[in-house]
Amino acid sequence: MAIGKIEPTGCTVRKGKVQLRLSFYLEPGDARYEEHHVSVPIIPDGGYPGEVDAEGAPVDQEHYDSWFESLDREERDNPFHNHLVYVDADATDAEIKQLMADCLEEFFGVWAKGEKILEAWQDREKLLKVKKELVAGSLSEENGQRCQDRGEDIKKRAAEFEVSNDN
Repeated sequence: MAIGKIEPTGCTVRKGKVQLRLSFYLEPGDARYEEHHVSVPIIPDGGYPGEVDAEGAPVDQEHYDSWFESLDREERDNPFHNHLVYVDADATDAEIKQLMADCLEEFFGVWAKGEKILEAWQDREKLLKVKKELVAGSLSEENGQRCQDRGEDIKKRAAEFEVSNDN
């Protein structure tokens, strides 16, 4: 069961629309799950305690490597795909969730077949002989503010928009 979430750091206003960054995650048992289930070091506040040069690189690479290998690690799931969508300020929550579900279905389908998503997306554009361009919304100050307000509302409630491919 793959999951789609709104990633608040990728939400903004662009060309008179609300830009939403959708992040898609795999669950244990999903095709190719192990490719994005990773072990990452937990970097302590302050980072590397050893001596670094003017550009921040460690002076003693062996010491750095030893320090890095000694760090505790945590298991994490990285997204298997991130995708930007653009909606009008008056898009309903239900419309946004449906858009997310449709994107999740499409991209998970490509992923589960073992294909590379970007290549499949580009091939699709070639097949359709059209590149999806962002159709700008109104660039008025009023619409810009409505988009800003809607984007902030969505970011605050991002967890409410989570979708899965078994919904």
